Amino acid sequence: MLQFEFLKLWRNNLTAVLFGYIGFIIITYNVLVLIFNEASWMEAWGGKIAILILSIMVDIIFWLAAMQIAEDMETGMIHVMRTSHTIVQYFTGKHLLLLLIMIVLSIGIMATRLGEPIVVLKFTIFTLLTTILMISAGVFFTMLVKKQNTVMVAGSVVTGLLFATLMRLILPAWNIPEIPGNPFNYIIKGFYNLLYPVRGDYAKVSLLALSLFAIIVYVFFIALFYQVTYKKGFRL
Repeated sequence: MLQFEFLKLWRNNLTAVLFGYIGFIIITYNVLVLIFNEASWMEAWGGKIAILILSIMVDIIFWLAAMQIAEDMETGMIHVMRTSHTIVQYFTGKHLLLLLIMIVLSIGIMATRLGEPIVVLKFTIFTLLTTILMISAGVFFTMLVKKQNTVMVAGSVVTGLLFATLMRLILPAWNIPEIPGNPFNYIIKGFYNLLYPVRGDYAKVSLLALSLFAIIVYVFFIALFYQVTYKKGFRL
């Protein structure tokens, strides 16, 4: 199933851009870290750049998860439902592929810190849990609206909320007000505390609590999708 989903993604016009982006970012970031390792600006900004990279990809994961199950704009059909006999088969390949992408990216940008395995492990786990939550959000939103063009609009809103939080982190002197209820406030703070544990002034993230929360949310939204959309048949 994973191979099947990879091939479907490979045929998409955005695939080369996506994998090219990941490869380019990993190489560029690590080269910068190695060259400017002792520079004061790298010490201050290296972690923030890593957070920016992961955050952009988390945003992409949202609409990738949603677009995988949205109606095709030209045909108005959800073609892939025909290929799956159960809800588990329907989602396994799709979501494993997205998680694999994030594992490669998170470990790749932490390559120069492999001597700190605990930090790398926590960073990767937090990335995966965040990815699961974004996948869950994509499934839930698409279950409600189904249309690809609406999903694209929603992705723009998600991007706006994400970058509003990032600007507060990167440019604290600007005193940008926090958007109430913005979930990225907690996600970005979690990444920040993992890379800046001494200077982080936010409440520490419990990976156990976040794991339980992510799993419960994911299972709930998949079960809801099954009852509301999948169980009722194929929208042909």
